[in-house]
Amino acid sequence: MKDQTSASSLTEAFLEWYIANRHSPDLAELNDYLLNAALSARGYNNLESGETFFVKEILAATAPRLCFDIGANVGRYRLDLLNYTSADVIAFEPLLSTHGELVRNTQVYGDRIVCENVGVGNFDGEGILHFDATNPVLASFSQEVKKVSYVTNEQTVKARVTSLDTYCRVAGITAVDLIKIDTEGFETEVFEGAARVFSEIRPRFIQMEFNWHQMFRSRTLNDFAEMLPEYDVYQLLPNGWTRREPRDPLANF
Repeated sequence: MKDQTSASSLTEAFLEWYIANRHSPDLAELNDYLLNAALSARGYNNLESGETFFVKEILAATAPRLCFDIGANVGRYRLDLLNYTSADVIAFEPLLSTHGELVRNTQVYGDRIVCENVGVGNFDGEGILHFDATNPVLASFSQEVKKVSYVTNEQTVKARVTSLDTYCRVAGITAVDLIKIDTEGFETEVFEGAARVFSEIRPRFIQMEFNWHQMFRSRTLNDFAEMLPEYDVYQLLPNGWTRREPRDPLANF
């Protein structure tokens, strides 16, 4: 049987030694390891986003009736919405080939889902969509995100764009439960084009992807939070969510 007292003493001794020597250049590799492990524990740079948890455990309990999926791609998130709630879904996907796959992936749900072949931004008209045909999930109306190491959007195509304010006004939509935004760095423009929707329709939940695309767009989490002053900010984790203070630098990774 392991001596728990000895193990505890060794742990305390190591922590005392580490705290006393943590600034040493010799500990740089250990510091980087511990930092990355701690950030991962807080949900950063994880492949598992917690979206399914949110839909099943949080959103479904509110009995949503209408959800927007902006930047729908081929339909995985839509399947969670359609399978775990009884809501109708409007999905926006500007890349024609991806939109076609989205339609095929969700046609079994009939009129519960509308797939719009249009991008969402802060204007109505045409925009230049940057994409890689071998990895279309990373398509974006933003050129700056090509600075992200794994983004190689060297192809371009013209695509229709609308603002959310215009779309809701024309469609006569007056109530939305969830707006999910995943536009690969074009989130600022989506927010700017949804000012009336956010202030008057006031969706119950607004979910957005926030990652290092925003660094190349010079945007912080606090920038987005200030556009939604009456909303609380949470971060999705693989099996839950947690409140974040958007003015905290640690929340802006």
